[in-house]
Amino acid sequence: MQPSDDDAALVEVPAALASMRRFALDDALLLFDRRTGLTAVCDGPETVGLRMRVPRVVQFAITNACNLACAFCSRDASAASAWSADGAFALLSELSARGVLEVAFGGGEPLAFKGFASLVRRLHDETGLAVSLTTNGTLLTDAVLRELAPCVAQLRLSVYDDVEHRPLLARLAASGLRFGVNWLVTPARLASVEAVALDLVHRGCRDLLLLSYNGRDPAMHLSRAQSDALAARVALLSRALGGRGRVKLDVCWGERMEAVPQLFGTRPCAAGREFVVLTSDRRMSACSFHHRSFAVASADDVLRVWRDERDALASPAEQPGCARAAGFGLDGTANPRALPVL
Repeated sequence: MQPSDDDAALVEVPAALASMRRFALDDALLLFDRRTGLTAVCDGPETVGLRMRVPRVVQFAITNACNLACAFCSRDASAASAWSADGAFALLSELSARGVLEVAFGGGEPLAFKGFASLVRRLHDETGLAVSLTTNGTLLTDAVLRELAPCVAQLRLSVYDDVEHRPLLARLAASGLRFGVNWLVTPARLASVEAVALDLVHRGCRDLLLLSYNGRDPAMHLSRAQSDALAARVALLSRALGGRGRVKLDVCWGERMEAVPQLFGTRPCAAGREFVVLTSDRRMSACSFHHRSFAVASADDVLRVWRDERDALASPAEQPGCARAAGFGLDGTANPRALPVL
């Protein structure tokens, strides 16, 4: 007999976890607390037959607008967003009712989106979604921080070399808001990994995510030797930090960095399955770097694409750096436009 949506609700879990929101995985049950970000996975005879029926996370690039002009960014910052705050709320509210657990806002710069703080507050108050956002922090005034702090499960700060982030880290640490830092690793930044990580931990960051570059600039990609060296150095750094902070890796590193804890563990890339991306022009894709996208206007559209376009969403991105591509798309085997071997 085909399992139903009610089957996940019937699985008995420890009393301490009973208040957490339930999400069916394939043959397992995920429990989630949106306030703390705590997750627990239950698997056993009771969960056999459960099937994932919706994506777990929606990553929402709600606007392309940004007050910075980073050289590596490929977005058209002048393109207007097709979303309104009310339209975004309606779609996300329906996805929450269908079982989606989290929305992670990005851009562009989400704080540049008109009505963003009010949208976050409505999602917190009127849905079961955990709300997080990634921001460059330069628009995060004290007033905006006070408004967002009670409603945001986590804030991720993108740290750039030409933006003074230390005062903002101090304010974030004092606010009590759970936050982490995203830091893009490039050949030019490689030598400063330890110094940056130790300084961030000293300033209150307990969660550092190292991002790999996805794109067509060969100078931004690490060579195999540089990737191996980074893996060894980050493994040592993780041990040295002990319980003071965690250093994690974006899933796009793939097996290049298998010695170091990854954002989603050692499982295959979950893009297009556990999480999907909505863009500012009302399209859906597997991830921010994927070349395939589909027009969506409603929650029904999102779930239809998620269900019916599995093969497209599971395919490698054409952008060099994708962990799904042979040689990460860097050795000419993934597609004819890939970069040469570095």
